[in-house]
Amino acid sequence: MKKKYLSILCVVLSLLVVLAGCGGGNGGGSSTPANSPASDGGNAGGAAPAASDWKWERKVSIVVPWGVGGGADGTVRPLQPILQDILGVPVEIVNVEGAGGANGVTYTQKQPADGYTYMLGTQSLIMLDLQKILPCDYKAEFQPVCKLVHSINIIASSKKAQEGKYSNFSEFLDYAKNHPQELVCGMQTATGADAVSLKQTLAGGLGVDINDIENYIKIVNYSSGSELSAAMAGGHVNISITGADEIKGLIDSGDIVPLVSMSEQRMSSYPDMQCTGELNIDSFVGTWRALYCRTDTPKEAVDAMAAAVEQAWNHADYQEFLKNASYLDRPGYANAADTQALMDEEYVTFEAYLKNAGLI
Repeated sequence: MKKKYLSILCVVLSLLVVLAGCGGGNGGGSSTPANSPASDGGNAGGAAPAASDWKWERKVSIVVPWGVGGGADGTVRPLQPILQDILGVPVEIVNVEGAGGANGVTYTQKQPADGYTYMLGTQSLIMLDLQKILPCDYKAEFQPVCKLVHSINIIASSKKAQEGKYSNFSEFLDYAKNHPQELVCGMQTATGADAVSLKQTLAGGLGVDINDIENYIKIVNYSSGSELSAAMAGGHVNISITGADEIKGLIDSGDIVPLVSMSEQRMSSYPDMQCTGELNIDSFVGTWRALYCRTDTPKEAVDAMAAAVEQAWNHADYQEFLKNASYLDRPGYANAADTQALMDEEYVTFEAYLKNAGLI
């Protein structure tokens, strides 16, 4: 009888070993690799659900260091309901305005690094970090989870202000050279990433140093985007830099004309608009937006969030948003390593600009 029990026990143990091997060592979860296309019909080529070794148990917060309704906020709003369904827990967007984004960084830094708080970041935070405005060592205390979008900036022109002077960017540059300081460029801040892109483009097109641009084109600062757009529509300003999606209504109405895109190739949504690549102007900085978290966040949570966001990014609904907002002309989603490499490259670019402009 004892031998019989021992034989049964051996069989049971053998079965347990076989079952453990089939489980793939992942706690019994799905064995689908994190980067494989999911079978969900609503997910157009997305990644598999978030890593099974991290269990989402409560609300996830995404901090946006800028106000509701802006371009940054508008990037995550369409993602939120899709991501919420994937994670299986509520996803809350927390807008923390002020100090150009520094207040949002401060808020995020004070939250527990437990895998449930993330933050949207852009080049604006790099600029603040280089100027020692942020309350922390940004590069050391925050890490990218993934990049969501990398848009193409454009220089747009006031239809009213350009009449009889120029019809494209090449003609604008020629007019500026022949009529010094007659044309006016509107800008919100000299220390933002948009200013870098704008001044790179104007300096490259005019063939002058960044600091000599105002010998040809007057630059006027505005306190808000709405104020600048009103000045453009009224013909008080010739040009400004913007995202095509942000002024689509004014372009459609004819008040504003897209003049040139800061891109290697022409934009699919505005194929008649010139681009800096074809004009041999080295100016391709575009606004990108990425998710970040504190560097001491559990790796399992970071990996699970990255996998979930990739799946949400590939969802048909979010792809439709990206298409309508002209975000698909450049690769959008990028993993943490590629996002970090982009950051490192732009730290160098922006530091050189700020030093050359005498701002640091």
